[in-house]
Amino acid sequence: MKYKYIVLTLLVSALFGCNTHRQSDNNESTAGFQTTGNSVRITPGSPISTKLKLLEVEPRSVDFQLRTTASVGPKSGNIAEIGLPFGGRVVRSFVRLGDPVRRGQVLFEVNSTDYMEAVKEYLESRSASELAQINRQRKESLHQSGMLSDREWEEISAESRNAENAYEIARRSLALFNVDPESVQAGQPLRVVSPISGRVVRNDLVIGGYLSEEDDAPVTVADLSTVWVTANVKASQVSGLFPGQSVNVEIDPEHQVNGKIFYVGDLLDEKTRTLPVVIECINNGRMLKPGMFVSAVFDRRTESMLAVPSSAIFQGEEGKFVYVQDSPDSFKKVAVRVESLDKGLQRVISGLSGGETIIADGGIYLSE
Repeated sequence: MKYKYIVLTLLVSALFGCNTHRQSDNNESTAGFQTTGNSVRITPGSPISTKLKLLEVEPRSVDFQLRTTASVGPKSGNIAEIGLPFGGRVVRSFVRLGDPVRRGQVLFEVNSTDYMEAVKEYLESRSASELAQINRQRKESLHQSGMLSDREWEEISAESRNAENAYEIARRSLALFNVDPESVQAGQPLRVVSPISGRVVRNDLVIGGYLSEEDDAPVTVADLSTVWVTANVKASQVSGLFPGQSVNVEIDPEHQVNGKIFYVGDLLDEKTRTLPVVIECINNGRMLKPGMFVSAVFDRRTESMLAVPSSAIFQGEEGKFVYVQDSPDSFKKVAVRVESLDKGLQRVISGLSGGETIIADGGIYLSE
């Protein structure tokens, strides 16, 4: 009885093994390929073979467009925040928000004790300097004729120099107020002028309101006829970009502005690993607004680049890979590092060295 049980068990095991082997063959036949680790073998006669498009990877020149996000800002020197380095009360305003202004135009008037003291000191020092100069000229002839001693002449000359120095210091102190010293008058309020030509883009003036040196500038003037668009470009993509190169700046799909590279950055941002590329744009119609995010599109041509179709790249659990041909019916998964180009291409940074044959299209049929 025990012998019959053993024979029966062996018979059932044999039948089950045959059925399992047959099931495996059927699965391979149905799928058309078999995967072992990172290798894939196509079953002889499988229709998958006719669906695969192969490509030999070789370095080549590629014309493509580099697209990156950029931000709009005013051109350096074309924006001025106009505040006060002292306290004062606004007594009059001559501009409104949006008004065009020219360099040197009066924007508003302020009554300031500091300014009036500076004007008083300037006027007094100017008068003292003029009198000292007149006295020196009058005494010079006396000294030459011997009627004035050398000691007395040196004292008069020293007084004249000191008066002249005091006058020069007072005159320069008025430069803090950005006024013409020759036009100031005692008791006159400070007339604040614009240092640049442009348009008033901010106006927080309040008549009668007090401004201190710690307050934000109440008026901002900007010339936005030309703006700077700053794009952050990966260090690996910045080669080939140069000042003067034409760039297309896209505000939206229907609005583009042409610009030229003004500056390619030299300092790498350690956080983003990018370099700033500054693009100068003529801002006709004022479509580009400071603070706006746009797209910068650079035309590029790079020699000896390994570029493959995007359809050749697959995403696995451990990263991206391509299928590299081992034999006519056998392929292996090879990990690669790539970056996107346009026109459906991917630049291979690592993983392939050239000369390999890969599946350029149809690799989706080998997915399990």
